[in-house]
Amino acid sequence: MLSLRTWFVLLLLLSGPVAGICQSDNLTLNTKDYTLMNQLDIKLQHDSTFSFSTVKPLNRQSMTERVEYIDSLDKAGTLPFQLSKVDRYNIRMFLMDNYEWTNHHQDSFRVKHPILHAFYETTAHLYAVDVKDFNLRVDPVLNLQYGHSNDGVGNTYQNTRGLLFRGSVANKIGFYTYISDNQEVDPLYVQQYVTAHNAVPGAAFYKDISRNGYDYFDFRGGISFTLAKYVHVQYAYDRLFIGNGFRSLDLSDFSAPYLFLRLNLRIWKLDYEMILAQTMQSVPQVGRDPKPQNYLSMHHLSAQIFKWFNLGLYENVMENGNYGFQLSYTNPIIFYRGIEGNLGAAGKCNIAIDAKSNIGRHVQLYGNILFDEFRANDLSNYGGGNWANKQALQGGVKYINAFGVHNLDLQGEMNLIRPFVYTNFDSTTNYTAYNQPLAHPLGANIREFDLLVNYQPIPRLYLAGKAIQYLQGLDSGGVNYGNNLFDTYNTRPFDNGWHIGTGLQVHSLTLSLNAAYEILNNTFLEFTVNHRTYNVETMPKSSTLWYQFGFRMNIARRVFDF
Repeated sequence: MLSLRTWFVLLLLLSGPVAGICQSDNLTLNTKDYTLMNQLDIKLQHDSTFSFSTVKPLNRQSMTERVEYIDSLDKAGTLPFQLSKVDRYNIRMFLMDNYEWTNHHQDSFRVKHPILHAFYETTAHLYAVDVKDFNLRVDPVLNLQYGHSNDGVGNTYQNTRGLLFRGSVANKIGFYTYISDNQEVDPLYVQQYVTAHNAVPGAAFYKDISRNGYDYFDFRGGISFTLAKYVHVQYAYDRLFIGNGFRSLDLSDFSAPYLFLRLNLRIWKLDYEMILAQTMQSVPQVGRDPKPQNYLSMHHLSAQIFKWFNLGLYENVMENGNYGFQLSYTNPIIFYRGIEGNLGAAGKCNIAIDAKSNIGRHVQLYGNILFDEFRANDLSNYGGGNWANKQALQGGVKYINAFGVHNLDLQGEMNLIRPFVYTNFDSTTNYTAYNQPLAHPLGANIREFDLLVNYQPIPRLYLAGKAIQYLQGLDSGGVNYGNNLFDTYNTRPFDNGWHIGTGLQVHSLTLSLNAAYEILNNTFLEFTVNHRTYNVETMPKSSTLWYQFGFRMNIARRVFDF
């Protein structure tokens, strides 16, 4: 069978030169850029670019060109809504960060006295190159946090140092590389997660260091190009996110990075994604021996059905790598379940439907329902809780400029995930990568409610609050109650009576506050405090108070929301 790398080479050879079509890298996930994109999506209601934002990360070039167009309408006084002073600051910082894709000349962002006449010619980038057929951005990456946890760990820290490169060649090939060296000592609940999963959240291979800390090297990168007028290709080692909410039921960015090939077609009122990925099976953290691999194939079709309504269809299949990558899964317009059955494979298939609707330039409603398995003959007795009724449901609302307060954004979300969702009869093809879930970080058998508050009262000050409350049914006494994504569903103790919370129940509530002041573009001084309760029935109550302060540059905040 052809490997994923071979398919990429074939696509690259077939693409050939495509005159006049540019290609960039993507916006880094979980940065302030996505807050701006979300706000503009809701304010514009049914914009031809922002409406198709379910699959992330988003293309840097297309987002920048759209934001610049909105900025030009605002300056001309023809924008159909009002921007606040903070909005205009955010737009200017975004355009400065990405001015290679704007009509602005660098001089409009240039500082008076660059360091050594070469470094920080703008406050956005350490070093920039803009010459014929080549542009380059080089930025340092720092995350230096120090704090304290009252759970017996004592002092905690995060120490990340790295570099970020991005650019394009001949306006046809975009590239980026992120590399960092990391050491951290985390609160006890994170350490317990690492022990249980044999993985540091978001990281691959790691080493233990003193005081129950972790040392790991994080690297991500890729290239992108245009295959045809409306078809864009990315080949990268990184993470993806599919969904409109805080959590994703389809594919989240919680796990370690993985290799993927991503094809995107955007035309008319349609946006289509095909993703082929190579992931690592759940294996012990032992040395550097070759680890068994899985192959993950995904389709997502998003359609702007009405001006006020966007509908998405999603499917995936996870296969183990025992027989190589199955060529049948490269078909972009076929249903995986039928192919999987014809191949006689032991794959794990999911299908899902997602939707969002922007209302009145202030509100977005969104939802998602995922079917891991569904027995039609049990529909009339759904309350009986047959184990094979494996579905997940998400519903949420976003409210921007809430109650008339500029740049006060609220978001509420509910996630319901039944037992055994994302698991298979063959545990090697459960929906995981490198010992970590590929969807919700807590796995399955969970009922969760989330509330997020973001407020930017002045241009450089970012305030964020978060409340996460959930009920989960845990395994008990060696019995599989459907929450563990690293077990086969064949070890279940019975067939009926399965409901969310079946098993040893845990109730958890996490409250967090973050204040960050932007001293330069993408450079923050910040303070964070978290309070987490985790109460397992029949066991003593547990709570953690953890605070930290620090300095962060060109990197998203590292959070542990589980």
